[in-house]
Amino acid sequence: MNDMHIDGKLFMNMVLAGVNKLNADKASIDSLNVFPVPDGDTGTNMSLTLNSVARFLGQIPENEVTVAKVAEQMAYGALMGARGNSGVILSQILGGIAKVFITKGNSADAKSFVEGFAGGVESAYKAVVKPQEGTILTVCREASEHLTAVYQEQFTIEDCLQAYLAEGYRSLERTPEILPVLKQAGVVDAGAKGLLTVVEGMLAGLTGQTDFAAESKQEAVVENDYPEYHIHPDQITFQYCTELIVRGKQQVDVEAAREYLAGLGDCTLVVSTGDITKVHVHTNHPGQVLEYFGAFGDLNDIKIENMKAQSERFGVASEEEPVAEHKHLAVIAVSAGEGIQEIFTSLGVDYVITGGQTMNPSTEDFIKAIEKVNADQVILLPNNKNIIMAADQAAKMSKQAQVQVVASRTIPQGIAALMAYDSEGEIEETAEAMAESMQYVRSAEVTYAVRDTSIDEFLIHEGQLLGIVEGKIKAVGDDMQQLIDDVLVAMEIDDAELVTLYYGADVTEQAANDLLEHLESIYGDTEFELYYGAQAVYSYLISVE
Repeated sequence: MNDMHIDGKLFMNMVLAGVNKLNADKASIDSLNVFPVPDGDTGTNMSLTLNSVARFLGQIPENEVTVAKVAEQMAYGALMGARGNSGVILSQILGGIAKVFITKGNSADAKSFVEGFAGGVESAYKAVVKPQEGTILTVCREASEHLTAVYQEQFTIEDCLQAYLAEGYRSLERTPEILPVLKQAGVVDAGAKGLLTVVEGMLAGLTGQTDFAAESKQEAVVENDYPEYHIHPDQITFQYCTELIVRGKQQVDVEAAREYLAGLGDCTLVVSTGDITKVHVHTNHPGQVLEYFGAFGDLNDIKIENMKAQSERFGVASEEEPVAEHKHLAVIAVSAGEGIQEIFTSLGVDYVITGGQTMNPSTEDFIKAIEKVNADQVILLPNNKNIIMAADQAAKMSKQAQVQVVASRTIPQGIAALMAYDSEGEIEETAEAMAESMQYVRSAEVTYAVRDTSIDEFLIHEGQLLGIVEGKIKAVGDDMQQLIDDVLVAMEIDDAELVTLYYGADVTEQAANDLLEHLESIYGDTEFELYYGAQAVYSYLISVE
């Protein structure tokens, strides 16, 4: 390398250093997370997203590490690993950067970073329906605009990253002036801080001031542990797992390609980033797949594996994970806690993805679940506002089935939606009915604050109980019984027919029953139900109908 250019190996080191810098700082980023509530998961979600990047980078053979290849795997890994809103937006920023770097072969210059950061801004804003300024979006945009304005031909790559970071941190300091909740809490935006942390790591990787890169590469290889074949050989309809990458001379029509592959097999995935297209399909005709995509450009990283032979060689785990019987319509729900999972299953959910506030499922988790339910049409219930973007992304990417997201923001909303679920219906009508059904339930959650902060009229101390009603803090306190009294008052339950409480893993059965007895003594005309949800993070989930 010289000051003006980098090759693929150095670019990989930069990206991996960014991954590890964020991993090292994720706890402090979590502590900044107060928008919209102080639930402390932004750093964790961004870290998990980037760990997927490291995993995919670790799959590049040593002799194939080019700038373009690293960019391609970075974008794909971020896309598949995206968790939570912050992770999805970060994946889009990295994807926009990758579109530029994919065109660079094995040498990127300073101007590449100027163009790449601008591409990241464009992709990120397109991904968000209602962009919220004062967040990661604002910071990535203002930092990029500044870099574009000050860039000169004599700039080195280090100059570019320094200029981006300088303005990025100035923009970060301005976020509380744009987003009042940050000002109230006395913090800056957590997602924006996470992005700048990644770029800091990349700068350190460029200048050789960190040894993070080697650690990430090793972890990536170890974590590449996603067995694909868990069925009996006799149950395999399509024998060959076929994967390839198309470096396009001609733009691949993604929708047409997915339709073509649907006629050849299943487990279809076609994702394009710039002129690079990633293809995955299970088929009995891999030659036809190669011939089809060969018309669009050069084929790379071709992998054709005989799944029947693999199943016979490595043993069968069909007893653990049998192939689902084919269905017309299936529903997938995100949940946390065995009790909640059992409730969802009893209400007709075909597959439950383990989730939660600080361990959000990735886009890849959704796609794998869609494959497993073996249905023509699939409805996704995210049951958490922070998961909706990842679910939407999976719905757009997967052509295994027609997929629609019913945007449930809480567990109670998901349960209410299932009351209108018709497994024999058509997806659009059923999803519409489910969305309408969940409008008749009000939801609340009880959790603990992860930091001292101030939101609206509440002065909150770390460890205090928070009562969150429809996403807004309505009660703060130290006594559980009193807090739930305050929450129910805020929910105006006097005219309610039914109040359901799901108690979490940190609540004893005795304490939950004592609370139920207390509430029944106050609200004599209201029916109460109590279930053990076993969920983490939230001591109680409450629904009012």
